[in-house]
Amino acid sequence: MTQEDENLSENEPNINSMDESRSKSYRLTMEFPLFFTMLSMSLSGAAISNLILYRTCVHSLNHTQQECQVFLSPVKNNGSQALEEEVQKYATFVSMVRTIIESVAPAILSLFLGVWSDRHGRKPLVVWPLLGMTVSGALIVVYSMLESLGPWWFILTAIPVSLSGGFTAMFTGSFCYVSDISAREKRSLRMTIVEASVSAGSVTGAILSSYLLRAVGSVYLLVICTGLSAIAYLFTNVFLKESLVGAVQGGISSVLDFKLIKEMLRTCFKRRPNHGRAQILLLTIANSLSVFILFGNMSLQYMYTRQKLHWAIKQYTLYSAVHTTVSFFGSFFGVMIVQKLFKVTDLTFSTIAYVSDTIEYVIITFATVSWQMYAAAGISLFRGLSSPLIRSLLTKILPPEDIAKVFALMCAIEGISPLISPALYNSLYAYTISTFPGAIYMLSTGISCVCVIFLGFVQYYRWKECSITYNTLTSES
Repeated sequence: MTQEDENLSENEPNINSMDESRSKSYRLTMEFPLFFTMLSMSLSGAAISNLILYRTCVHSLNHTQQECQVFLSPVKNNGSQALEEEVQKYATFVSMVRTIIESVAPAILSLFLGVWSDRHGRKPLVVWPLLGMTVSGALIVVYSMLESLGPWWFILTAIPVSLSGGFTAMFTGSFCYVSDISAREKRSLRMTIVEASVSAGSVTGAILSSYLLRAVGSVYLLVICTGLSAIAYLFTNVFLKESLVGAVQGGISSVLDFKLIKEMLRTCFKRRPNHGRAQILLLTIANSLSVFILFGNMSLQYMYTRQKLHWAIKQYTLYSAVHTTVSFFGSFFGVMIVQKLFKVTDLTFSTIAYVSDTIEYVIITFATVSWQMYAAAGISLFRGLSSPLIRSLLTKILPPEDIAKVFALMCAIEGISPLISPALYNSLYAYTISTFPGAIYMLSTGISCVCVIFLGFVQYYRWKECSITYNTLTSES
């Protein structure tokens, strides 16, 4: 397909003909490992945060174990309020450094892996990170057992998952895999199901987290989480078949080829008709900014609710479960009913999702009681649709040979987010925790508004494209 012949249109019937020939009936593929991976992350998340707070309190700030024991409690206890601000300021920087270390290698590898997978297959992009996560999980178990280790030792557990590509590589491989095996007309639903498996794992983990923590303790909880990562790795490595027809086996040495970066950039930045290049870049950046917000808030949301609403792990995990459940059902309801019934396009629904995100962040910023947090979760019913629908739209408007390269650019930008957003968000939170801790959510509000503006420009270009097509047909008749 030449550049001149490309028609950047969601309605072009032949643009994804290569994918159509490979489409198969529905079967579970990436949903299973992603569910178990997110279940592991969600089960361990708040427990690890509490462990870091406790180790910070004891080892770095030199308080007694009795004083710091309150940070390990899964139930609400306001006895830590005197220490809370001091401990959180220090712990946020520990989390920031770990997140940066965890993200450096994936940010570099993301420049190569998308194009590399066009020749060598999608499966390695999922298998390698799952192995790294399993090894990192085992190191976290060891860290939790050695009570003499301070919080800074925790950052070493990020090295295996970082060197294996992390979530950046795993999601690049997962979405390219799904694009390979799904028919064009079912791609929005299939992308949403993949995202829903992530949400389902997060919900299940959030619901069970505090109960398992009280039942088995933090060490055995982390052992369970490592086991779940190992199950995801074994399933993917043993049972998942490669989706790319004619994939050639390639080792790690074949990844770091700078020709791959050149090919990716040439594809993503070449001129296309109907402002196609601008549309692709705006969609890519908007989706990446939502990941920027995610990484910025990820390690701070629990601390924010502890500081602002005096929640402990039990209250937070309940809220997290409700929040993710609402998003889970909102995604299915949106794609399977609202989108089909009212013929809402992927682009329009993505814009609605970002608008709801913006409103949610505003409410959380000024929340003073628990019900306001739950109200914000209800308003952001469709928040989980922005990413899968943007990816779905890109697969529909791009020729199949360009999809992995554009996804690679998207993941490359997303790979940079964990290097910048934690530093920005953690610094802002530490600076404003005494006066206005909700400043981090005001920042998220502003970034979400930028995403809405970017999608507005894409919508304008598509309306303009339709107008030009209509005028041409009218003049010809």
